[in-house]
Amino acid sequence: MRQYEHASEILQQWMKQKGVSAAEMAEKLQIDAGILRAILSGRQKNISTRNMILLARYFDISLQNLIDALA
Repeated sequence: MRQYEHASEILQQWMKQKGVSAAEMAEKLQIDAGILRAILSGRQKNISTRNMILLARYFDISLQNLIDALA
């Protein structure tokens, strides 16, 4: 599984722009809140393909653009 070194900072930035909390986003995307918190804190740098697809859809960007931004 690929490591996403910048996932924490980028996702937090995008969430702030959308005005959404981690809990709200986890619920809307049906991503485990603990996994999302681990990604946002930088403890987890691996993101499953399923979660990457959900995040790309949520932020209305292509999967490739999400991968490039978080890598």
